[in-house]
Parts: sequence; C-alpha cells; structure tokens
Amino acid sequence: MSSGEVVIQSMWSPAVAAVRSKGIACKYQPLKEGYRSWGGGLGLAAHLQGAQLDAAYEYINWYTSGWVGGYLNRQGYYSAAMDTAKEYMTEDEWGYWIDGKPAQGEIKAPDGTVMEQAGAVRDGGSFLERMGNVACWNSVMDEDRYMVRRWNEFIAS
Repeated sequence: MSSGEVVIQSMWSPAVAAVRSKGIACKYQPLKEGYRSWGGGLGLAAHLQGAQLDAAYEYINWYTSGWVGGYLNRQGYYSAAMDTAKEYMTEDEWGYWIDGKPAQGEIKAPDGTVMEQAGAVRDGGSFLERMGNVACWNSVMDEDRYMVRRWNEFIAS
C-alpha cells in the first residue's frame, strides 16, 4: 500500500494507521454487509500454581490496567477494559477513536507520528456504530472458499 503498488487490500487497523502516518491517504472502508470482528481473550492454564500463577495474574492485571488499552485504541482496535484505557488517552483521542467525533487537533499513531489532522473523523464512526455493525465474529464466512479461490487467482495474475 505504501509503495503505491496496491490500491485496495484487506488490512488490519495497525496497517491503516501506519500508512496514514506516512501521509498516504488510506480509507478503512466499512462494508455494507457489516464488519468481520474478532476478540482476544486472556485466560489461565489450569496447571499454573505458585510463582507462575502469580506472574500470570500480574500480567493480566497489567494488561487491563489501561496502558495497553490506550495503545490498542490508538491502533483502531478496542480494549476489553475501556474505563482504564480512557485514563491513558486524551479527551481528543477518546473523542476521535471511540466517540466518532471530529479530531480537535492532530491524532497520532501509537508510535507518535501524526496520523490525522484536526477535523478528521474516524472511518466507520463511533465505537457503538462500528460494534453495532458486526456481521460475524471469529468465524469463517459462508463465502470463504470462494473468496480464497478468487484471491489466489488475483495474486497469481
């Protein structure tokens, strides 16, 4: 995408952020059918005990304490612990990424590079609009085999 060789592709939010932070126009286009979404979960293995169990809980507590959530939100993802994530974001960042409001100032990618200018609005709208338009979760779509065949034809051409 950054080299100009591709003009349309399937991209994850961090890739869109990286392209935009290079000053290249890149739209994360919502599909009329809805979004495909996924979730990541944290869990503890049943065999953990002692120091390993303590370390696992320490990691989970850190992961949900807010910094990671703020970082994920700035990539275009969402945190499972939004209240703590909000503490690590400015009001303008929260407005842009979560509430779907126009940016009041520069919006920066997680690495600190400018990704959007004042007035920009996040593709797809607010958290509620985006999550209210999820068509499937972590599943293989009915058209999966067809899409894979067509994708392979495209990249072979």
